Order: sequence, then C-alpha cells, then structure tokens
Amino acid sequence: MQLEFSKAKDGSKTFSADGVFFHSTYSPYKEAERYLQSINFSFEPQYIFLIEPGLSYLNTIIKKKFPFCKTICIRLFDQKLGDEADWDKVIFYSDFSASSFSFFLLSEFGEEKLLTSTIILNQQSQKIFFDKVTKITEDYKACLEQAKTVLTTRQFFEKKWLINSCNFFKYVNTIAEALPESKLPLVICASGPSLKASLNTIKENQDKLFILCLSSALSVLIKNSIKADMILTTDGGFWAGEHLKYLKKNPDILLAAPCEAFIPKKVLSCNPLLSLKYNDCSSFINGEIIEKAGLPSFEALRNPTVSGTGLYLAKAITNNKIYFCGLDLAASKGFSHTQPNELENNNCLVDNRLYTKEKRISASGFSSKSLEIYREWFSSLSQKEVEDLYRVIPENCQKGLGYIKDISPLDFNNQIKKLSSGPKNISFSTRQFNKSKVKESLDFILEKLSSPQWKNQIFPADSLSIKNARDQESKNQAAKRLDSKITALQKKIRKLADDS
Repeated sequence: MQLEFSKAKDGSKTFSADGVFFHSTYSPYKEAERYLQSINFSFEPQYIFLIEPGLSYLNTIIKKKFPFCKTICIRLFDQKLGDEADWDKVIFYSDFSASSFSFFLLSEFGEEKLLTSTIILNQQSQKIFFDKVTKITEDYKACLEQAKTVLTTRQFFEKKWLINSCNFFKYVNTIAEALPESKLPLVICASGPSLKASLNTIKENQDKLFILCLSSALSVLIKNSIKADMILTTDGGFWAGEHLKYLKKNPDILLAAPCEAFIPKKVLSCNPLLSLKYNDCSSFINGEIIEKAGLPSFEALRNPTVSGTGLYLAKAITNNKIYFCGLDLAASKGFSHTQPNELENNNCLVDNRLYTKEKRISASGFSSKSLEIYREWFSSLSQKEVEDLYRVIPENCQKGLGYIKDISPLDFNNQIKKLSSGPKNISFSTRQFNKSKVKESLDFILEKLSSPQWKNQIFPADSLSIKNARDQESKNQAAKRLDSKITALQKKIRKLADDS
C-alpha cells in the first residue's frame, strides 16, 4: 500500500493511502476531537484499543480526557508511521495469524485489563481494511466473553485457593527441597481416551522412563500396575481431590502442586510435597505466602489446563525426549477420560432411567470452548519450545497441534523398546516442614486480606464493579459488599489459625 505524507491546511501532518486521505486535509486534530466527542463512554476506560487510528491525534485527545488511560494502537499498515513512540503500546496486526490474535489479546492483557477497556474504530480504517477491522472487532468481543468467564471462575475459586493454601501449610509434613532431575525420556500421562493405547508400552518399560502423571490419570496407572515417579495436580476444586485418594496407599510417591490446589489432608500429611510457585504476576499471593512460610518452591506455569503446567515442569526435569500420552484435546464418542476415572465413578452413582449413563457421556461427543482454548495454547507454542516433544495418539485421532509432532502408539512402542535398561536412579531430597511457621503464616494472611491489592486479587469481580461504577453512590455500595465478603473470609481463616 502506497502511503504519501503531506501537510494539512493548518500545518499539521496528514497522509493518504493509495490516494485516499486518512485524516482531514484542513485540521486533523479538530477532526479527531469532534470524532471523540461523538463517542459515548458508559464508564471511564483504563485501556483503549484503537484499530489503525492513523497518526496519533486521537491519542493526544484521549490523554487529555482520560490522563491515566493506556492507549493501544492496533496498526494495520505494514509500515511504521513515525508516531509509534506516542502510544503506550503498538501492535502490528501483520505479526499474527488469523487465529492467534485473539489468544494474544487475552494472554497479553489479561481479563481485568480487558474488562476495563473499550475499542475505537476509525472510519477510514473500516473503508480500507474492512475484513481486518471486522475480524479484530469479533476477536475483541470474543476475548471480552472469555475474560468474563475467567473472571467469574476466579471470583469463585480465589477464596477457595486461599483456604487451600492455609490447609497446605497447616497439614503438610514432608517437603521436597529440590526438583528431581532425570536423563531419561519423560512420559506425561494425561487422561484422554487415547492413553489406553500406550499403557502396555509404559508398563513394560517403566525402568526406562520418568513417568509424570497428571492427577486425573492416577487411577488408570494404578489399575495397570504402573508406578508414577511424580504426580501433578493444580485444580483447586474439592472434587479434584478424588483423583488423589490412591496416594494414601502410596505415601512414597512425590506430589507436585501449588499450595492453592485442593489436596486431601491425609495426602498432605503423608506424601512428600513439591511446592510449585506460579511465574505470573497474578500469583503474587501464592508467592508472598510461600516466602513468609519459608517453603522451598519451584517455578511453574499457570495454564488453562494442567497439561500445559505439566509440559513446563517436564522440561525442567529432563533434557531428553518428552512423550505426551492421553493429550487428546478433542471431543470423543465415549468416555471423555480413560477408565477407570474417579469422577466417572462418582457420577455414575446418580445415573437413572430418566438420565442414563449414555445420555450423560454423550456430551463428550461435542467440542467445548475449554477444549478449543487448550488446543489453541498448545498450537501457539513455537517450534523451538516443542523441539523434543511428541504426542502419542492413534493415527485416526491425530489433529494437528501446531509444531507438536504426532506419533502413533506403535511408533512410540518401537522407540521406547530401543532404549537400554539400567538403574533408574531418580531421587529427591526431603525435609520436615517447620510447623512453627504455620500460625505466623496464617496471621500474615489475615493481615494482608485488608490490603487493596489482595482484595482486588481475591474478589476480582467485586473490585471491577467498583472501578466501572457509574457514580460515587454505586462505588460506595460495591465497596461495602466487598468489605462484608472480606470479613466473612477472615473469620474462616482465623478459625484455622486458632486451631493451629
């Protein structure tokens, strides 16, 4: 596209794209001022996305009206216009594929920033880049819906995660002081239906592999006499603890988990625990509590799926090949997990003539938004990030995940059979957790609950409603609701502290 820069009548800069002027040829600044006046904001945005606004006249006016607002220019021209330094951030749309831009928005800005943002369209952009502008607005709206879902989930789970953390420190006894290291190939066992096709290979070659089992696959491995070297759990919900009940009979198996995960008290007391600390800024509470308790911890990736966290952990354990078994990330005609599965065992108890097992499991035959998000994350990994990663999955189920290499269970078996046997030599050092730190840590949590930063993190939806309130009265009412929730949470934690 040919861009020609020239001066407007008032002496300011303007330009044309293929002969079509992007700004007024008389006064671009006044044109931008009138345009912004025509936009009615229902709240004071903290972030404004501008789809190819051209030169930064709108940015100047926005900064006058909203001095604390961040402006993000989504540049559609392939070349720079010379005003890039004026914006808080410039995104070149040509750097993304059609499917990756939506994922970028959510991962780069996060749900809270997106939900305090708005988007502005330039009329000339719509004329020149109609298809791209339409796609960007659709992606932005989709991101807002995802952000609402994530925020609602966080609002529900954040306080549960905090209670889980309190129980973690109260009941944990044995902690791992170092991350296990292995020179062996590593197998990650997820619970997708395709795991079944790899079980015999894993069972017959346990001495040749480091086996990292995601918690939902633990019952499958136990049933098939496969002993994992490490179990990983990240889920903070109560029912996630059902997957871990087999650890009560296997107290020597190492469990890796963030302190916010739900772990049965018996497992916390008996099994060695490898404490994980998420590496994102939204996990500062997790980090502050761990530091206060003097607990050794190891960096982990917070991810929409435990499989993503598992991959990050696996790469820290071995420099050898990594095989991912049971990573289907697709709808299935039968059970959505390899059997036996503890949640399926619980769910089948309520099957009846009106709501049969067949009707219940048929839902797994339909793709879900969650599966699409998980697939999108794995597909977004760079070629270097997955250089030695292989997904083991039957050929009729293979559906590409970006640069990840798919191999059949037969190829997996042939590769593993060629490995030489030898002593596994996998060990990890442990020590007893200092219980004198428990009450101190819980008191620290009680103190911090009143801080604005912790309030915003634990009750994000309530905090957002305060920010986006239309007037002061609405802000005061929202703040009062938040304070009552904080008080209720403090009572729960104080009871735990008093019982320590």
